[in-house]
Amino acid sequence: MEIKLKFKVSIFENMLYNWLSWIAAKRNKFIDYDLETSPLLIKTNSALGSGDILRVYFYNANFTYAGAVGIKFDTIPQFYIRGCTDHVAFPTALPETLEKTWSFALIKSSESAGEQAEASGAVRLQIRCNGVEVLSFLISRKTCSDNNLMPYLRGDLSHVTKIWFFSGDTASNFYMSQSGPCQCSDINNENWSASVVEYTDTGLEVVPLTQTILRSKTITNGGSEQIRVKFAVSETVSEAMSFTRPAEVSIATNFTARVPFISLAGKVSTLTSAKHGFSFGEETVLEKPLSLEFECAGAAKTMTSCSVVKFIEQISMPYSMTWTQKDDPECSCEVEGTYRKVSVERVDVIVTESKLDE
Repeated sequence: MEIKLKFKVSIFENMLYNWLSWIAAKRNKFIDYDLETSPLLIKTNSALGSGDILRVYFYNANFTYAGAVGIKFDTIPQFYIRGCTDHVAFPTALPETLEKTWSFALIKSSESAGEQAEASGAVRLQIRCNGVEVLSFLISRKTCSDNNLMPYLRGDLSHVTKIWFFSGDTASNFYMSQSGPCQCSDINNENWSASVVEYTDTGLEVVPLTQTILRSKTITNGGSEQIRVKFAVSETVSEAMSFTRPAEVSIATNFTARVPFISLAGKVSTLTSAKHGFSFGEETVLEKPLSLEFECAGAAKTMTSCSVVKFIEQISMPYSMTWTQKDDPECSCEVEGTYRKVSVERVDVIVTESKLDE
């Protein structure tokens, strides 16, 4: 009596496999893959008689070895279960198509050929090829050597959370993303990379916030000629920039981006801007020196006041960026949000005049 069947494939599985997301099988690298959740799917196109080998190792969450399985593409195809069998011919003929999709599933059974007394929680390895079961192998003391049996019997094999493609694997082309089709969720720095951020002036908003006098100069001119006085303004100003976090993106995800420049005509450009680092939902604050020189012209018989005023504004505009899975370049997701910047957007000289009494 089977108490747990990992995965049962329908007659439409080949159509499903072609639709789902395949990832290139990289060698000598730990890959997170939970065989408790779903079978391992691997795609090959090796011809029988080529001598190509498929071999993948299993590990648990503690990186403890938990078994290995292999396939040899000889004229008579053979399977291999490390610690249990040498290369042995499949008991069932394989599908004749060159391209094959292999499914490796683990089945836990309380009654596996009467083995429960000898190995409670026995495990059966099921291999399917293009939807056809070609092997159902019971892992027990009768079928596996004692020296290599313990990883299986102590349950490690039934709690595989990582896989490792052997460096000598010449057959495995792709494996199936366990999340299935490309999913735009849980985007993060570990598994995704960001492209250039795009901005649009559609929806651009500029909101005045505050205005502050930086310096004033007053000229009292009782003479008959205009007086010109130059003066300078120098201080450090800050600008705070942020990107709202889209729902598809994980908290604390970082990226670099060029910030937009808005022309007098209201057009958005990033051609002359520098790149800065950002974290979604958090402000990046930059400080920069402000050094300007002005001239105050005092008319004759007039008291003239020249005030240098900085205007702080909030600019908001829509942005979009594309994130691509590092292991699956065909999986790209576009996310959208709002870019905001609070900064000194302009500095003006405001002049007031009043005539002097004769």
